[in-house]
Amino acid sequence: MSRFHVGGKVVDNVDLLSRKHRTWRLDIWPFTILYFAWVAFLVPSIDNVDAAIVLGGLAALHILVFLFTVWSVDFKCFVQYSMVNDIHHADTCKITPAKFSGAKEVVPLHFRKLSAGSSTSLDLEEIYFDFRKQRFIYSKEKETISRLTYPTKEFFSYYIKNTGHGTEAKVALAIEKWGRNIFDYPQPTFQKLMKENCMEPFFVFQVGEVIWY
Repeated sequence: MSRFHVGGKVVDNVDLLSRKHRTWRLDIWPFTILYFAWVAFLVPSIDNVDAAIVLGGLAALHILVFLFTVWSVDFKCFVQYSMVNDIHHADTCKITPAKFSGAKEVVPLHFRKLSAGSSTSLDLEEIYFDFRKQRFIYSKEKETISRLTYPTKEFFSYYIKNTGHGTEAKVALAIEKWGRNIFDYPQPTFQKLMKENCMEPFFVFQVGEVIWY
């Protein structure tokens, strides 16, 4: 199964992907062949000005392909990833959010061995991904992906009788499963913001128009 339907308030669909080897990416090997053909066939047979024009066209096309991998998640997945049917062969997920919940994203898929004593250690392995500060878990029995559940909707008697985790080992298991009760909001660096602004379609269009004229 290459696609999982989650149908939640945050995630609608999850597509399983595997990153292509760098030499087999569609933004690498076709242009390698084109550049080689330019050197081997065009340069010896046409004058330098025409060869430079052709090289400029190839470079512009290569840059456009790279920019479209930044602007479009679907195009990026088409160029740099392959669809897989087995989740154990995947290393990345393409997340399609629920309607009116933002744009698609590509996130890494994680595999980890569960610690001894975990209540869910029957699988001995947990497969999950994090999306917008929420964790989604793959269920081997149901063959579904669902959001990690928290004990927030139990009866009052459950919370009254609860005395905490008790031991450091249980605390470690709880942290491993749910994480710490903190919200980390990373501040983007100036270089990252500058890079994002320089790759915006309107900015690229403006630069292209200035160069053209």
